[in-house]
Amino acid sequence: METFYKHMNNFIWQHPFIKGCIHFTSRFCPYMIIIFYSLFLLKIYIEWQSHLFFFIKNPLYSILIVIVLKLIINRKRPIQKYNIKPVDDLKRRNYSFPSIQVAFAVSVALTVLRYGPNMGLLLSTLAVALTISRFLSGVHYLSDVIVSICIAFAINMIFI
Repeated sequence: METFYKHMNNFIWQHPFIKGCIHFTSRFCPYMIIIFYSLFLLKIYIEWQSHLFFFIKNPLYSILIVIVLKLIINRKRPIQKYNIKPVDDLKRRNYSFPSIQVAFAVSVALTVLRYGPNMGLLLSTLAVALTISRFLSGVHYLSDVIVSICIAFAINMIFI
């Protein structure tokens, strides 16, 4: 894995456009997801005030499970373990496994997709972009994002 991350990191740093795309996606997709999700929740609040918790619980449960796993497992990030230069130049002190941002993004996308297909497709696209950028930027291992996606899917299947 170390060789893979070092080669990928070198490739990204040699191609400024790709580096910029990964940096932009990694930094700003979470904000875009939060903004669009908030707008969706506002719409739900206006139309169905009593159903608001139904649209909040799945992402909330996903985040809680991921936080507990993160505290139990304490896995270092690839950029910390392999000493590679981070794409976004941020110092990350917390742990890698699983990814909170990916679990939240996928859970939000799945929750919204069921009741607002247009917004759900937009959020799904942002979730996919965020997932790929978190892996390519060296912030998470592939297993981190896969487990995060599985947690989000499981929570959304259990609490339909």
